[in-house]
Amino acid sequence: MDTELDIDSKLLEGMKNDHPRAFEELFNRHWPELYQKAYKRLRDQSESEDMVQDIFANIWTRRHSIAITSSFKGYLHNALKYNIIKSIERKNLHEEASAYLLSRMEEIESSVYDIMAASDVKKTLDEAVQGFPENMRKIFLLRAKDHTISEIAEALGLAEQTVKNNSTEALRRLKVIISSKHPDLNESFFTVLALLILS
Repeated sequence: MDTELDIDSKLLEGMKNDHPRAFEELFNRHWPELYQKAYKRLRDQSESEDMVQDIFANIWTRRHSIAITSSFKGYLHNALKYNIIKSIERKNLHEEASAYLLSRMEEIESSVYDIMAASDVKKTLDEAVQGFPENMRKIFLLRAKDHTISEIAEALGLAEQTVKNNSTEALRRLKVIISSKHPDLNESFFTVLALLILS
């Protein structure tokens, strides 16, 4: 009995030989899982559908030259990961990431959110992140959007330790800046922030 890898391999060969039905079957086999993963990150149905369709459209366009050294499933998930990070980078990262970070903090500790909602901490956070070096800013904002250390390292071409070091330094800088401008914030704010960014 053919394994999943065997089936995908045969379908890929059919696709390279210009058989639309082979491509259609590949699409039907992998689209649902890829869409679910995209939606989990993007939280937007239309954007998730478009992104997955673009990935498959690109595969069909490049069907004669495409080289897949891993499993087709692994190839698809890597393509999705890069497309999501590119999509995030094209948007207003500071507004989106900080808003998302606040919503996560609200889930963990409502009192922290209440403090932030009652002050201009968000503005301070945005301004502080804007002043980070480029790599540190990208790393912090991608961590705020739930991307893992390994995903960010691979996408930005950095060592995982470099990503960790930048995350730690970003938090240190934020603590200094926010503490000076908002001395009313208690330590739980920074504990929750560290939990979200470093975990």
